[in-house]
Amino acid sequence: MKYSKSKIFKAVAVVALIVVVILSLSKFHDTRCRSVSITIKDSAEVSFIDENYVLKAIHSVVPNIDGYKMDSIDTYLLDETLHKSPYIRNVSIYKSISGILNIDVQQRKPILMVVNEGQDYYIDSDGMIFAARDKDAYQCIVVNGYVKDKYDFTNEKVYKADAFAKDSQSGELFRLAQLILGDYFWSDEIVQIYINQLGEYELVPMVGSFVLSIGSIEDYDKKMYTLKQFLFNALPKLGWNTYQQISVKYNNQVVCKRRKEIKNNII
Repeated sequence: MKYSKSKIFKAVAVVALIVVVILSLSKFHDTRCRSVSITIKDSAEVSFIDENYVLKAIHSVVPNIDGYKMDSIDTYLLDETLHKSPYIRNVSIYKSISGILNIDVQQRKPILMVVNEGQDYYIDSDGMIFAARDKDAYQCIVVNGYVKDKYDFTNEKVYKADAFAKDSQSGELFRLAQLILGDYFWSDEIVQIYINQLGEYELVPMVGSFVLSIGSIEDYDKKMYTLKQFLFNALPKLGWNTYQQISVKYNNQVVCKRRKEIKNNII
């Protein structure tokens, strides 16, 4: 049986590749960790953690990682340890044959900060709920007022906001925040959500000296659409400083409370 030159060349190339891999693995077996390279990909946006925070977590698993054999470093355990942090969303760990342990970290990005009688917490873009530390600073919508959902954050516990669970205020807030941030107008306009004694939602805009009331979470998408249409079409004619409250809590109605003379207008 005759073989073409191309087939012989391919076979030799495969064998050569196998030899290179075997030699590389053999070399890697003896390679020791020279350094740990940590990249916090979103450090310009979020400042929950830094390189020292990650190193401390790594050293809790492998105290003397410098000089440690690369093939003995349990990347799964390191990944699991870092994921226990309430501030870390994703982790990617990989080793280089030159002896560098690479760790790429992505932090959680809050969409809401709930201020709740000294128990402040964040709700992030995945609906995860975690404690807000005093030194943390991240620009997002602030929630305050009569907040009923409370959590135990000891041992850095993290919770999940169920967007459709009955009587879950955190879930309702998460749904409302998603709608706000998914809209080009509302994402720039709403800076605060206030929960009144009845558990109703009042939105504080960046522009305007009024409060936007949507009442309950029921039909919140339709209510927000009605509000936007009113702000775009009616309010410029009526005057941006005319009202102290604009409410869409009632179906198919926009009820406005005048600033000086307490008089309700139904439009």
